[in-house]
Amino acid sequence: MEAKAAYDVHLHAFNLSHPSLSTFARRALRELAAQLLRPRHLPIALLVLVLAAGLILLGALLLLVYWLAPLRRLARSLIHAVIGRIKHLLQRFANLLLVLENDIGSTFLLMENCLRDPENPLLDAAGVHLGDACYERLVLTPLMMDFGYKSKTAPGTEVPRKWFRYDIPAGKPIVEQVVDVFRAIRVYAETESSEKLTAKYPALDPTTKRVFEIYPFLGLNPANYTLAKIEGLLEKYFAHYSGRRADYLAQYAHFDGNIDHLGGHVFAGIKVYPPLGFDPWPAGDRTAMAKIERLYDTCSTKGIPLITHGGKGGFVTVDRERLRRITDVSKWEQALKRYPDLRIDLAHFPMGRIESTRQQHSLSLVLEYENVYVDLSCRATSDDYYQRLRALLDRLPVEDAETLRCRILFGSDFAVNLMWIESYNRYLDLFSRTEALTPAEKHAFCSVNPERFLFRV
Repeated sequence: MEAKAAYDVHLHAFNLSHPSLSTFARRALRELAAQLLRPRHLPIALLVLVLAAGLILLGALLLLVYWLAPLRRLARSLIHAVIGRIKHLLQRFANLLLVLENDIGSTFLLMENCLRDPENPLLDAAGVHLGDACYERLVLTPLMMDFGYKSKTAPGTEVPRKWFRYDIPAGKPIVEQVVDVFRAIRVYAETESSEKLTAKYPALDPTTKRVFEIYPFLGLNPANYTLAKIEGLLEKYFAHYSGRRADYLAQYAHFDGNIDHLGGHVFAGIKVYPPLGFDPWPAGDRTAMAKIERLYDTCSTKGIPLITHGGKGGFVTVDRERLRRITDVSKWEQALKRYPDLRIDLAHFPMGRIESTRQQHSLSLVLEYENVYVDLSCRATSDDYYQRLRALLDRLPVEDAETLRCRILFGSDFAVNLMWIESYNRYLDLFSRTEALTPAEKHAFCSVNPERFLFRV
């Protein structure tokens, strides 16, 4: 089994300068205050206070019995378990921050260095080893996120002004992220292995060559733009869209630092993110619908891939009720009824029992529409996910199982997934080693299906 390229269709390329962190903090404070102060939630608030008091008393009791010989060992083990869990979470969070503090070009080099880890190399002179196959290249499609500024409310309206002295939201225009990402691609592609580079990235010895091809997705939230602006963006970046990988490769790493010089075949598709306020089908709002229809009409007609965040988690800036509405899979069902040819990836395909309804709804769209896909990003942080996927494939009717096999895409959600797994290498290694999938399924998920989703030959 041979193939030229493997794919990671879902990861991110941003650092701490790009997200609007204050927006997330304000939203969290607003939601906490709103939920606790609602009359129907007062019993819950009281229960939280009682539980907090109980935990304090329990902690005091543990400290007391710690010195009593018969209970000392039990108390010590409980305290160590709690401290160990907290330490583990802090280590994961610190690991993520260490990545996000890098410029994006350095992050790409860090990822390659990780795959070449001599203790468990997935990448060597022959290529990337996943399952039983070896791939010459690893194609990355980092998904930009339109953190935006225009959709934020005026200072002092989300949280009482007295809470903050400098309650003026920082502007986070996506243009800055675009410039940083394309500059990073050029830096990565032109960085030659050397002794100096090896000093920083020990696995990148002077004989190694770059293995990634990087084709970003444009992050777009139509709510942040006028209809004319959206039409201008689609015209600039997708007017001559062909979907051919060769056309993207011809433009690869040619960015000169001037965003006005970016043209077609630089973005492999478009990324939308409901928790940031994107409504997939804003029925009843004529202005919003006009912009959504323009986006979907272009993507449907030209075959431009769309990737949407799946689920209610992630970078959330909208209130709880709006989040529930715009992240419901039924929104995409409405869109697909009007635009059945939309090529879309419903990301983060769930396998847990809690999200069984979302899984079934996503699966029904995969089975009904030939261009609907799902991906494994951020979910597959343990082999349990693949075991559940195996069980799902085995219990589906044969024809449905085969359809799903042809619509699953491999993605990592790096670097966000570092909150649940220790490294990029480990995430790919779990996929490579799992016995829940056959070699043919692994090849389909990381190579055949993504290539069909992203490119037209």
